[in-house]
Amino acid sequence: MIAAVGLKWLLTVLFSAVAGYALWRALPVRPAGTAAAGQSALDRTAHALHAVMAVAMGVMVWPWGMRLPALPQVVFFSLAAVWFLVAALFARTPGEGVPRRLGHAVPHALAMAAMAWMLAAMDGGPAQAAGGGAAQMADMPGMDMPAPGSTATMTLRGGGAQTAVVLAVAFLALALWWLAKGFDLARSGPRLAAAGEGPVPAGEGPATAGGGASGSGLGAYDLSCHGVMALGMSVMLAVLA
Repeated sequence: MIAAVGLKWLLTVLFSAVAGYALWRALPVRPAGTAAAGQSALDRTAHALHAVMAVAMGVMVWPWGMRLPALPQVVFFSLAAVWFLVAALFARTPGEGVPRRLGHAVPHALAMAAMAWMLAAMDGGPAQAAGGGAAQMADMPGMDMPAPGSTATMTLRGGGAQTAVVLAVAFLALALWWLAKGFDLARSGPRLAAAGEGPVPAGEGPATAGGGASGSGLGAYDLSCHGVMALGMSVMLAVLA
């Protein structure tokens, strides 16, 4: 998908770091008093889904990644998007109503749905182009051959390109929002602890509510990882457009 070597490696490192953190957060609950003690099964499942998504995005960056079957991935991420919404509707979180839980879950569901859309939009692009050359790429519906020196190995056209632009802007806004909240939480934590105000809430949990890592000190990391993931997705969508 991405031709620029530097950007390709930068995104690979970024998604690898996010995948590693999300996988660590998805591990079974630690003993009481450790960093991620008290995580619910929903939170661990949400972190696991984010880990899979980060791995898939890192693979998508490379040409060989686009030769992997797209349909199973589209189905998986479509179901993951639905899971976030259903989990938000039926989870039982003290002090969190359904509207608030949905407000936390919708951005994650949107990310999973956007991943499914990207995979479907690019299905078969690089592989067919490799076999048929520039003329075949030009004949593919919704696809364009990139200009020499382009950042991308393939681009969308028409409605697909417009959708990619809209999603890129949306995820850029989400990235800035999550990163800002993560930085604010990281700064406020030591001040509140010094003032004797008790543990700092974690911010937005990954699945259904605001307490995914409440009191554990990991909330700022969770928010920052969400922001980094959204930023990487924004870049990939912009390249695709």
